[in-house]
Amino acid sequence: MDFSNRQNRFVRLDEVSAEYLEHIESLTQNDPYYPSYHIAPKHGLVNDPNGLSYFNGEHHIFYQWFPLGPVHGLKHWYHVSTKDFVHFKDRGVALYPDQDYDQHGCHTGVAVVEGEQLNLLYTGHLVYEPNSGHPTQVLAVMDKDGNIEKKGVVVDYNSKHYTHNMRDPVTIKRGDDYYMLIGAENHQQQGKLALYHGKQIDAYQYKGNVDIGIGEFGYMWECPNYYEDADKAVFIFSPQGVSSDSKYDFKNVFSVVYIVGKPIDTENRKFDHQGYFELDKGFDFYAPQTYLDNKGRRILIGWLGNSKSEYPTDKNYWAHMLTLPREIHIEGNKLRQIPLAELTALRESSEALRPQHNLTSRAFELELEVEQDFIIEFANQGGDKMTFSGNETEWCLDRTHVTETHAEQFGTVRYALRQSNDTLVRIFVDHSCIEIFCDLGETVFTSRIFVSDLNQLHLSKAVGQIHYLSGVHYE
Repeated sequence: MDFSNRQNRFVRLDEVSAEYLEHIESLTQNDPYYPSYHIAPKHGLVNDPNGLSYFNGEHHIFYQWFPLGPVHGLKHWYHVSTKDFVHFKDRGVALYPDQDYDQHGCHTGVAVVEGEQLNLLYTGHLVYEPNSGHPTQVLAVMDKDGNIEKKGVVVDYNSKHYTHNMRDPVTIKRGDDYYMLIGAENHQQQGKLALYHGKQIDAYQYKGNVDIGIGEFGYMWECPNYYEDADKAVFIFSPQGVSSDSKYDFKNVFSVVYIVGKPIDTENRKFDHQGYFELDKGFDFYAPQTYLDNKGRRILIGWLGNSKSEYPTDKNYWAHMLTLPREIHIEGNKLRQIPLAELTALRESSEALRPQHNLTSRAFELELEVEQDFIIEFANQGGDKMTFSGNETEWCLDRTHVTETHAEQFGTVRYALRQSNDTLVRIFVDHSCIEIFCDLGETVFTSRIFVSDLNQLHLSKAVGQIHYLSGVHYE
């Protein structure tokens, strides 16, 4: 299907043949870059995680899905659930774009657990075009048996205050009051956080913008995520149109920022804090969402990809995946991200690393202790490689010499300042993605790694273990 014809991006799932879907699924599943233990689409494109929640004894993960190809088209919500992050239930499409208010896509949203129902709040598009649209915020309800019913629009398009870029609701409940935060762009092309208030989850009134206290900061604030923990609050968002002259900051087409501060003063619409930080220093990370589970853990999952770029997997009609689940902790005014403990159950075998180590699988985890100056190369026999290295002041991830590059216009090297003297590094590789955790989780690099026939590790001044990981199981 030719997606340079933008009209094809609005072809519906039931308008294509079963043979077409079987063909692109075969291309996807047989791609050597397809992951084994990350959540990825059976075919087509995945982007933002949605509706993350713990409900009725399971972790529920929804995500944006365009089924017909590796482009942003008519969005659905796809749904998987798990009790242990090893065994998953494939629940299929949760939300189809089938109502007048969401006929051009069911876009990003969140879940709110209330008793025996899971409230899903998302952005529906009556019209969605590159430079125009009619976004609405919609409520759907899932019962404990997994049945979903759309209830309709709860916030209509506020064209007086915002452009058509108004989307991605997140909801807070305080006592009997609901507050909805929506990422937006005002008519002066400035990113804003719109605040709505309601006495029930399906009815809201506009209150104005929340003063985040950072002035003009990009033209659109996508995918806001907000939560409160005791006397602190965390606001995570994806500001579009932000760049920096520093080699350490804002080098992707779009980046992700977090702020730790006091809980939002909803009466005065103000968020007090001591500054913002970039959440991830890699090439391919966007639109993260968090939720609280039954153990009191705050869990984060992000989109392992980014916008405005072609990827080497596009030719096989799939694009992107979700990150591993990470437990996040507030430390002062910073966040730490730690791979979820359940992931150790994926380990099938382990061995000590050698300086020149031959790989028997492209799905593995490294637990390393590194010296101040170290180098790790993820390579093949032809010399193609991705390199992760460090010195006394910085970390560096370099994909200049991989087999297949992408998004070169945004550079091929990423840097981060070292935040501690900690020497432990944990790295997950899954065929074509890599997630690196340093500085006790304060510094994270999330990226794609396109080294064909990846079969070697070269280590200098780094020692540790490799754990080969199994794939996750779906039923």
